[in-house]
Amino acid sequence: MTAPWPHGDPRAVAERIVADGRYQLAPQNPRDKSWLELLGDALNALWQQLMSPLGHLLGNKTLTSVIGFAVLAAVLVLLAFVVVRFAKGWRARPAARARADAFALGDDADARALFARALAAAAQGRHHEAAALLWASALRALDERGRVRYDAARTPGEWRRAVRDAAFDALARDAVVAMFGNRGADAALVARMRESYDRVVVPA
Repeated sequence: MTAPWPHGDPRAVAERIVADGRYQLAPQNPRDKSWLELLGDALNALWQQLMSPLGHLLGNKTLTSVIGFAVLAAVLVLLAFVVVRFAKGWRARPAARARADAFALGDDADARALFARALAAAAQGRHHEAAALLWASALRALDERGRVRYDAARTPGEWRRAVRDAAFDALARDAVVAMFGNRGADAALVARMRESYDRVVVPA
């Protein structure tokens, strides 16, 4: 009777090959985990630690997971909101700083020169600059006429408390809106500031 495999049983051949040391695939040492896997393990351990008290309290693993994920989602939404608000504030900071610097425009000029510059800026449509110059001119005029000593370090609120004048309060409010507000300055605001300026400076 002829053997079904003239060259030998292939199963036996395969067993001899596998038994050869050169083809042994010995278990390798566990490879070092990547930083991403280590981070995932750490986060998982932290998650389990945070959820453990809730799990003991509820006694339901599924409900615990649902509540945990809901809380996590709320925290992420809050974090995203904070980041967006911070980013907006950071982008607006240079412009606000530039407008804030306008409060010191009166350091080296008298009230009349600053007022003339304000009128020129308003005529050319530079409303932010005109508002800042009107404000600086008013502060310088108060100093020149002996009403309040000029101090560039004062805030608008401190100026209002020092002057104690309703017309000056209106001027200060418009100046703050022009130089610090999101709406900015326009021709109407500058015209309103000029009216307040006249009530503050001219009678003095």
